[in-house]
Amino acid sequence: MKVSPNIFLYLLFPLLVNSLQSCKTKKETAKSTETSANKGGLSEQDQAKFAFHFIEGCKERMKGNIENAENLFKECLKIDPSSTAVKYELGNVYRFNGLYDLALKYGKECANEDPKNEWYQLLYIECLHNKRQFQEAAEIYARLVKNYPNRPEFYEGLAAEYMYSGNYEKSYKTYDEIEKRFGQNEAFTLNKIKLLRQLKKNNEVELELKKLIESNKNEARLYTYLAEFYQETGQNQKALQTYEQILKIDPKNPMVHLAMADYYKSQNDKENFYKEIKIAFESPDLEIETKIKILVSYYELAETNSVFKQQAMELCNIALKLHPLSAEVHSIYGDFLMKDQKIKEARESYLKAIQIDKSRYSMWQQLLAVESELNAYNDLEKHSAETMELFPNNPLTYYFNGFANIQLKKYENAIRALEDGIEFVYNDKPLLLEFYTNLGNAYNAIKNYVKSDKAFDDALKVNPDDASILNNYAYYLSLRKEKLEKAEKFSRRSNELSPNNRSYIDTYGWILYQQGKYTEAEEWLGRAVKMGPKSAIAEHYGDVLYKLNRKEEALKYWQDAKNAGGGSELLDKKINEKKLHE
Repeated sequence: MKVSPNIFLYLLFPLLVNSLQSCKTKKETAKSTETSANKGGLSEQDQAKFAFHFIEGCKERMKGNIENAENLFKECLKIDPSSTAVKYELGNVYRFNGLYDLALKYGKECANEDPKNEWYQLLYIECLHNKRQFQEAAEIYARLVKNYPNRPEFYEGLAAEYMYSGNYEKSYKTYDEIEKRFGQNEAFTLNKIKLLRQLKKNNEVELELKKLIESNKNEARLYTYLAEFYQETGQNQKALQTYEQILKIDPKNPMVHLAMADYYKSQNDKENFYKEIKIAFESPDLEIETKIKILVSYYELAETNSVFKQQAMELCNIALKLHPLSAEVHSIYGDFLMKDQKIKEARESYLKAIQIDKSRYSMWQQLLAVESELNAYNDLEKHSAETMELFPNNPLTYYFNGFANIQLKKYENAIRALEDGIEFVYNDKPLLLEFYTNLGNAYNAIKNYVKSDKAFDDALKVNPDDASILNNYAYYLSLRKEKLEKAEKFSRRSNELSPNNRSYIDTYGWILYQQGKYTEAEEWLGRAVKMGPKSAIAEHYGDVLYKLNRKEEALKYWQDAKNAGGGSELLDKKINEKKLHE
């Protein structure tokens, strides 16, 4: 159960004042110290030492040098163990450091030694509160109320401690006493209402709310409290009547329309719910943050319900019209367009978002992902480079830049981005695999096979059963006719992990071909050819057929590969000379 924020402000206030109250001028300290010394029989030398340490301790505490302050105050206590002022300072220091037992010891001592000193009592209360001794804290507040009957903050503190201790009746009666002594106050009344709700006295809650409304009949917000109470207690007709009263007072208030929408939602009245949401959205007075929250709430609903999708798009357009310079609105509109598979339009929204506000990484990430999906590699390379400058510690931006440069055949640029970015990958195995794989591809493209193989080996250390990496690594080795036993092992494993993948079957057949196992190679490559349309795989099948002396069939498959637009640089020569070239 919440309490009025006033009490928390009040509880902090003494600490600020204490710093000023106890750390007096040198002259004042010397005078108070002299009085203490006379009582305790301190010598002039001890008086001087005491004054020096006390003043320096106050200075250190105000500078935030708490440990130094503690040591100086301890020196004071050695000189005069009976000094209440020093005990007070030490109590504050220990409380600041979270040493609540020590703080309570000194807080209690100084409070008992000077029962009418309000600062000592407040320190003691705070120490009791920190130790969750709420009833005891209430007793000290009662002492303050008795000594200072015209201080409303002490009554409020008393009410709060009663509430913390679970004594809601006493807390309520204390707030009632406050209103009798000092007049009605909205914060006090709301606290009373919360306590009455806790005590399940709903009839009295209603009376208090109506009394609050009577204090200011033109304040729509006060009616909202009553309407929400009716709604929460199942008095729906009264809730509706109260909302209608609110609209008479303030028909353009968007928060009232949102409250009405919430009411209609509780009644499962979808038509009026959306009507009220739309009215609120059309108000320029409704904060953009609230509109964003509402749109976000629509995001998952729109995925399964076409009506919600239509409403979400309409609300987005209203928000865009009223807030054309909101990057968040453009961004979330892009999200809804993506959900509707309007990828190009989504990209335009994300572009507008980053033009308005370049500081939000999430918007850049959405843009890069969309450009990758659209195969817009020139734009992806450009925007990922810009994102790398803005967010230099984010690995995903380097990955997108490396990937784009590979597609653009700018392999050196790709390697540079990937090598830089991989340093920022932490606890993200899937992303780490993508970095190693792309590095392997890029190094292979520039024929740096040592580094290419190392990248693939590193990838397999992260996940030895990644079928795609196993296949690609094996295929590169087969093209170089190197480490064919290793290639055959990796390719076989990729087919075990993904047994019906045409590309993996072709790779395994091609490795068998390189090993001179033509009969087995023909079986695997034949399977691959039959699994889909004619492609570069047909050239591999033609090669193995030629090796098996089935030359007419080989020529046919070479021609199929050419017609499909695939094949190696030697394909035309094979066809023209009707002969295998390797």
